[in-house]
Amino acid sequence: MANDLNRVIVVGRLTRDPELRHTGTGTAYCRISIASNRNYTVNGTKKEEVSFFNCVAWARQAEIINQYCRKGKQVAIDGRLQQRSWQNQEGKQQSTVDIVIEQLQMLGSAGGGGGSATPETQPSYAGPSSNDEPPFPREEFVPESADDDDIPF
Repeated sequence: MANDLNRVIVVGRLTRDPELRHTGTGTAYCRISIASNRNYTVNGTKKEEVSFFNCVAWARQAEIINQYCRKGKQVAIDGRLQQRSWQNQEGKQQSTVDIVIEQLQMLGSAGGGGGSATPETQPSYAGPSSNDEPPFPREEFVPESADDDDIPF
């Protein structure tokens, strides 16, 4: 059977502060939403389009995102799409597609108030510690922050 491909890369800014929660078994997860701008020209007129994406991170990565990211922070996300379905209170079927974050890189200038890290103090993610958490690649997070002028909203 052939392997399918499910990969997405998005650069954008957080539209709100991260929401850190825990599953019933104690696994941390964090939900964020990002806005990604696209500029283009139609008949000589410059236009801008904004798309919004819901994202989720798991385990230690979720805790790091919650600690270092805030509304307006520019991030680059590498992940995969995952569809969720449920029934609402009226019994109607609902569904949404989230980006499951596999790698996140904080972007922007280092002096903007979001904290900074030296190589000795950089937080890193070494992977899950129990079997009920999905595997994630090792990655390093360098907290940096963006200027208020860079926020697209």
